[in-house]
Amino acid sequence: MNTALSTRRASARKPSTELSLSDWHLQVCRASLGSDRAVAAVLDVSPSQISRWRRGQVPDADNSDRLAGLSLVVEMLDRWLEREVVADWLSGSNAHLQDRAPAFLIRRGQVADVIGAIEAEKAGVYA
Repeated sequence: MNTALSTRRASARKPSTELSLSDWHLQVCRASLGSDRAVAAVLDVSPSQISRWRRGQVPDADNSDRLAGLSLVVEMLDRWLEREVVADWLSGSNAHLQDRAPAFLIRRGQVADVIGAIEAEKAGVYA
């Protein structure tokens, strides 16, 4: 077999970086939140959508960004809070976010605001 041709075919079959990153982000979120259903609730998608992502379907750009943002946030929260509290923190009202839930802001792409709230709470700043 032609070596150049087999190299081109092998490189064409490599998984995309986007898929690998999405899979990694989903694993981080599931490990922290405990289930597809919990991740779906935060991202406001159906649990079946999360299941499709786990089986290799690539999320659209907006959901990919939300998933990456949630992954970053839960990694930060896991280092600071008990894992059992993370889902409640995400869905609860937060004074540093004008009494909005962090999950609401993650869905809107406002991850930086959520990270700011985490840092403020860690530093003991009162809102």
